[in-house]
Amino acid sequence: MAAKADPNAAKAAPKAAPAEEKKEVKEVHELAFYEGKGWGVKRQGSEKIIKYFKTKIEGTEYIVKVAGNQGTRVVIRLKNGKFQKFDNALRALSYAKTSKEAD
Repeated sequence: MAAKADPNAAKAAPKAAPAEEKKEVKEVHELAFYEGKGWGVKRQGSEKIIKYFKTKIEGTEYIVKVAGNQGTRVVIRLKNGKFQKFDNALRALSYAKTSKEAD
C-alpha cells in the first residue's frame, strides 16, 4: 500500500533565493593623458573621466586622495602609452613630484 504524499511537505521546503546581480567593483583608478584635454582620472575599464588636470602632478595628487578614500590601487599611464603601476599611492605621488613633466 502506497503512502500518500504530505501536501504541506512541498510547502515546507525552502525556495532558492533569486541570485542577486552584483556590479563588478573596479579596484583601480587610472591617470592618463588625453590630447587636448590634459591628464584625466577615471576608474580603469570605464569611459567616464572623473576629472581633468593640467599637470601630471596635480592629477597624481588627486588620484592618491581618491584611491586612499576608496581603497583602490593607482595606475598611471604615460603619454607614450606605457603603464606605471604603484600599489602604494604615496609612492606614486612621490615619483610624480620628482619626475619631469616632459614624460
